[in-house]
Amino acid sequence: MAPLYREDSPLLGPSAAEAAGTAERASSTSSSIRKPSSEADEAGSTTSQPEFGNIEDDVLPEESVLGRNIDWKSAYIIAISRVIGSGIFAVPGVILTSVGSVGLSLSLWVLGAVVVACGLAVSLEYGCMLPRSGGDKVYLEFTYPRPRFFASTMIAVQAVLLGFTASNCIIFSQYVHFVFDVETRDFSKKALAVGLITVITIIHGCWYRAGIRIQNFLGWIKVGLVLFMVLAALYVVLFRPEQEGLGNERVGIRDWDGLWEGSDWNLGTIATSLFKVFYSYAGLSNLNNVMNEVKDPVRTLKSVSLTALVTACFLYLLANLAYFAVVPVDEIKQSGQLVAALFFERTFGPNVGKRFLPLAVALSAAGNVMVVTFAVARLNQEIARAGFLPYARYLSSSKPFNAPMGGLIVHYIPSVLVIALPPSSEVYSFILEVEGYPGQVFALATSIGLIWLRYKRPELKRPFKAWIPAVIFRSLLCLALLAAPFFPPSHPKPGGLFYATYAIVGVGILVFGVVYWLVWTVILPRLGRYRLEEKPDVLDDGTAITVLTRPETYERPTSAHKVHITDVSGREAEFTLDGNGFQYYRHTAQEKDFADDDHIKAVYYPETEQLLKDVTGASKIFIFDHTIRRNPADQRAAADRSRALRGPVNRVHIDQTYSAALSRVPHHLPAEEAAELLKGRVQIINVWRPIRQVLRDPLAIADASSVGEEELVAIPLIYPNRRGETFAVRHTPAHRWYYKYGLDTDEVLLIKCFDSKTDGRARRVPHTAFADPNTPDGTPSRQSIEIRALVFHPDDRD
Repeated sequence: MAPLYREDSPLLGPSAAEAAGTAERASSTSSSIRKPSSEADEAGSTTSQPEFGNIEDDVLPEESVLGRNIDWKSAYIIAISRVIGSGIFAVPGVILTSVGSVGLSLSLWVLGAVVVACGLAVSLEYGCMLPRSGGDKVYLEFTYPRPRFFASTMIAVQAVLLGFTASNCIIFSQYVHFVFDVETRDFSKKALAVGLITVITIIHGCWYRAGIRIQNFLGWIKVGLVLFMVLAALYVVLFRPEQEGLGNERVGIRDWDGLWEGSDWNLGTIATSLFKVFYSYAGLSNLNNVMNEVKDPVRTLKSVSLTALVTACFLYLLANLAYFAVVPVDEIKQSGQLVAALFFERTFGPNVGKRFLPLAVALSAAGNVMVVTFAVARLNQEIARAGFLPYARYLSSSKPFNAPMGGLIVHYIPSVLVIALPPSSEVYSFILEVEGYPGQVFALATSIGLIWLRYKRPELKRPFKAWIPAVIFRSLLCLALLAAPFFPPSHPKPGGLFYATYAIVGVGILVFGVVYWLVWTVILPRLGRYRLEEKPDVLDDGTAITVLTRPETYERPTSAHKVHITDVSGREAEFTLDGNGFQYYRHTAQEKDFADDDHIKAVYYPETEQLLKDVTGASKIFIFDHTIRRNPADQRAAADRSRALRGPVNRVHIDQTYSAALSRVPHHLPAEEAAELLKGRVQIINVWRPIRQVLRDPLAIADASSVGEEELVAIPLIYPNRRGETFAVRHTPAHRWYYKYGLDTDEVLLIKCFDSKTDGRARRVPHTAFADPNTPDGTPSRQSIEIRALVFHPDDRD
């Protein structure tokens, strides 16, 4: 099976004797999947107490499984199609009913757009700074890595308990009842809504491909209906035909009288109405969730998000103006979620307007339920795969119909409960409010976190920077919205839910998340005297999962193999990058201390680029990271030092597989430039330099020609939100191992991790640190820096 070499049984070798001595290395005898402690350690380092939640840990992608296939047009559809849903058909009437006046209703839509724009600016800065799939999950885990697992647990709880799609089920039920003039009894409304989510769950769980075809068909109906409604709105607002409405009463100008009459300025009422506005704009940051698949992600994210925001604001304001211009205010207040139905009826008459167009709205809502159910089920499955749900093995499985049945069930249960439990007359508003309230907590966390990162991590590259006053405004408004629901309304509804019920439920969900985290990650481990570790596993259907479990329950079997390691002192010139996969090169660096990242990037990066050009003849170098190694790996967590300081990697490895190496190019460089550079020769070369003379844990390299392709085993790296890949190496006696004793600071070791050329020259070289048994006690630990660089030869296209 696929061997990985363990740190507690390291590769050993002689200290200085050429062609003398033996070494041992332990290899795993089982298929091994692991989570590295950082991107730079993906090739083989592991820790006894792995950090979790840092961007360096589990966010930087080696490659996207699907590749970067989302262009600008597709990205725009992902954002705007998620925004335009039941909100445009139902929410305006609900808000007018709550606030009492047209003027205040329109003002809240404008204020909501401003707040959404401020929130979008926060998402844009995060998304451009950390262009990784996962959205708020990535941002919160990066900003708040402590307490361990806390941010991930809270995101998981919110996704599972608040990831329901009940609101569009309610809209479907109400519009169907309206179309067929069925008496709107509480039971029939809820039964039809529950029936819809049940049928959709069965379709997605049993007939995977059929479900996709159905939701695509309904999606086109939705797009067509929205376009038709926009044209109707333009017709009404711009031309304002002097037609008569139902009952021979004229519509239009009469309805604008008393714009602010009946306004309810109660803070709680305004807060609940704003939650509904936010719900209607939800999805503007949807692109942040799939950044690993977006072409030229930073530039696309900026332009698409801003374009979608302008589009949504324009359409929503136009739709509201159309409703108020056509339907009398009193009828809108009575209609609740049926305002679009009344609009169509008054615009197109009792046949087309009341039958066919509202039925299209119902089908549009059903299509939205199908899409959201499909996506949320996949999200639930990924949360289970990452180990954050109980019974993860069952909920992660795609058996028996190759569909996420476990994720569908996790989504189905809270959806049904939230449809069935509240009173039918208030269920839609309750759903929007209970979804929106905990969202303000996460919005506040990201806003404050963004300001904190400006101070804490100023070195991070920020292609987009949010206006700080806008971020502060958003933070203050989040605090106001969190407090507002507890202010009694001016005119409470008799017999309705308690006015702060949704806030209490939202707080309860958050408290449940905290308690779940405390019990699961703190109390039980302390009582049992163990520490949670991430154990990789593979299900019978091939699904790779991560199980969070006690470390003693996971031990990989190992076996020892003796190898011979040759000291190359005096023979350094015999070894070359193309001939052997590694090369020693004498070079004195201007940088000496290697203590400051900014100084390293400003001074050491340029001289290393020139070094690589001199050695390889390449015309373009792109350095994508560096790693400083000063402490033994098992002391990193205890020392709580910078993540840039790591110990030696005592594990035979090659940093990337061939496909993972090539994926680096479009990941780091603009799409057009990457496509052109990929037409030529591409290499990844590590420049390994001692910071002081190496007398402990030297680096051993296997001659590339002695390691066959059949001995390389691609090892998936399974993360909570992505999949990477590195090469492990099967042991054979034919491997030829080399190192140099006492490598000094004016010498560098060039290690070829990848070469796109397949003409017989060395393409990759296995390497590892090893513990020399002859090293005297008290010998200082190894200090070294390695630069990893993409090396391009654009003219070499043969």
